[in-house]
Amino acid sequence: MPYFITDKCIGCSVCELKCPTDTISGAKKKLYTIHPEGCIECGVCAIYCPVSAIENQFGEIVQGMKPKDIPKAVVDVDNCTGCEFCVDICPFDCIKLVPHPTEPDSHYKVAEVDPKPCVSCRLCEIVCDKDAIWVPAPITNLAPVMPHELKTTPRSAHQVKDEGKRAEIFMRNEPGGEERFETAGNLSDKGSKVG
Repeated sequence: MPYFITDKCIGCSVCELKCPTDTISGAKKKLYTIHPEGCIECGVCAIYCPVSAIENQFGEIVQGMKPKDIPKAVVDVDNCTGCEFCVDICPFDCIKLVPHPTEPDSHYKVAEVDPKPCVSCRLCEIVCDKDAIWVPAPITNLAPVMPHELKTTPRSAHQVKDEGKRAEIFMRNEPGGEERFETAGNLSDKGSKVG
């Protein structure tokens, strides 16, 4: 269930500007709308709302906060491997790789967060498998789905519409443990040639 903007909205556009998935729209001084198919339930829009006009997925009004009080992502340079996952996922380009602070002359780089554009969406935290970046005392939610997963990945060939393009081949486990390869329009058992 996505977040919802109530009629208390003053049309200031802050939620639209801060949304990490660009899924809020509206016109100045009018009621804004969160499009449910794009909402990742992170809560960023709600904490930035100056009039607390946004309900969470449970129908509860979320109290907005002053931007200076919203915690920003931090990096533990001892755990960071410089993989760039956080750099790639950040919708506001506030993460970059810099030389390691203890070894500035080496080729080894680590992530660094620019706190000014950071909205505390925590997408960087989700993709980091080394626990090297996180938001301390978070007030936003970890998204249950990543932005790139909002586009539905086909689960079977009949769900893929023929758009003149060959669908990417992927593998999944069938009930009973059998593995199958799938493309748009082709199904074959494991090991068979896929067209």
